[in-house]
Amino acid sequence: MISLIYCFVCALLYNVCMSVKSLTDKQKAFIDYFSQSGNATQSAIKAGYSPATAEQQAYELKKKLAFEIDEATRQALGGAVPMAIEKLQSLITDDKVSASVKLGAINSILDRTGYQTVHKVEDVTKQRTDEELQTELNHLLQQLQAGGLEEETQH
Repeated sequence: MISLIYCFVCALLYNVCMSVKSLTDKQKAFIDYFSQSGNATQSAIKAGYSPATAEQQAYELKKKLAFEIDEATRQALGGAVPMAIEKLQSLITDDKVSASVKLGAINSILDRTGYQTVHKVEDVTKQRTDEELQTELNHLLQQLQAGGLEEETQH
């Protein structure tokens, strides 16, 4: 709900800024093309600027219209978010996907929802004897050879 309100406010601010600055049709077109493609020179040409001066015009427009470009880009990307989340969720539930890819997808979802994953490295070798570590290593190697380690890491 908060993200929906945020999108609405951004769209409202974008429309207000567009009307306050009184942009030309070419500038509006440049913003639209650039926010979708990321190619400034081609966006300037598509917006109606001369191909001979498009590179310089694009440079100036990017500086002058940075806020409007940012808002238009956010608005354009906002529609792709549900599809991206669905794709990440499908990666997590797909049995054919490796555990490392699943972990990456999970971390990506958590990161985008504001949760930070903690990367903790702990030296447990000082807490166990050499014999205990060797026993655990042998156990893990046996599971790996039997194909059982992958099943344990998926749960």
